[in-house]
Amino acid sequence: MRLFRTLFKKSNRLGSDESDILSAILRITNQPAGGETDINLSGAATLLLNTNEHPFFTDINSSLKELDKELFISTIRTPLRGLKSDMYNSCWIIFENSNNQKMVDDINSVSSHIANLGLGNNMTAAIFKGTIRDQSFYWICNYRTSKFYPLAPLENSIRDNELEMKVGSLLASMGIPLEPHENWYSLSDIPI
Repeated sequence: MRLFRTLFKKSNRLGSDESDILSAILRITNQPAGGETDINLSGAATLLLNTNEHPFFTDINSSLKELDKELFISTIRTPLRGLKSDMYNSCWIIFENSNNQKMVDDINSVSSHIANLGLGNNMTAAIFKGTIRDQSFYWICNYRTSKFYPLAPLENSIRDNELEMKVGSLLASMGIPLEPHENWYSLSDIPI
C-alpha cells in the first residue's frame, strides 16, 4: 500500500502494495455468486476527489489531457475526462476500459500522480461499477481506510440493502478488506 501510505501517511496492516488494494476487486469478478450468477465489472470506474484552489482543479479536463500525455495512458478506450460538481465541491475522473486490469493500473497511475502533486488528501474514493444478477451496483474503495464497501442505489435515493449485504458478504468471504457496515455511505450522482 505504498500509494495509500504516500497519500495518507498511514501504515499498512495488510502488507500489500497499492495495486493489491484496487486489484483485489479483480479477484471476485467472474466468480459465482452463491452458485446463481456471476459478478462482473462493467468496464467503468471513477475517482472521487474533493476540489480546492489548486491549479489541477481549475480546468480539470485540461489537467487530465496533460496528465494523459505525461503518463502515456494509451490503454484507456476513451480519453480521461472529468466532471466537476460545484454543489459538493468535488470532481470525478472517469475511466472506461473493457480490460479491467488495465483500468485498475490506469487508476493507480493517475492516483499516484495526483498524490505527487500534493493532493492525496483530496482523493476520497475509487468507485467501480459492477453487476450481479443483472442488477447494477458499485464497489467503493475508501481511500482513507483502504477498504471496500458495496453501494446498490435504486430510485429516489433508496438503496437495495439486501443486495448490498449479499455483495458485502461475498467481498468479505474472498478476503477483500471490507468497511464496517456503519461506514457504507451513500453517494449520489455517480457519473458511471
